[in-house]
Amino acid sequence: MRFERHQILAMVLAVAVLNGIFSPYLVLVLQLTPIWLPTWAPEEPGTVFYLASLITATTTLLVGGVPAAILERAAPVFADTIGSRLLWLAGCLVLSVPALLRLLGMATGG
Repeated sequence: MRFERHQILAMVLAVAVLNGIFSPYLVLVLQLTPIWLPTWAPEEPGTVFYLASLITATTTLLVGGVPAAILERAAPVFADTIGSRLLWLAGCLVLSVPALLRLLGMATGG
């Protein structure tokens, strides 16, 4: 099966979104709400959860892309290739293992 570059990017974004919603670290981000939530922002639970999951998803994207960035820097031949994007996807998947296990536990009723 051959993937196009934009398909891999869509998978990276989907994994990051799933991690943003189901990550156990979301609780930590929610506990730190007084630090990152501006005073002018509404403090409704839905808004706070949305922003916290957005922070978690963005962190997944940034940290998951570090191995790909190192590869592209060390070997410029891999710059903007499918291989570097697959490495980015793998990094995001590794970071999302706790969220995926949590989601699997919810699906099985455990």
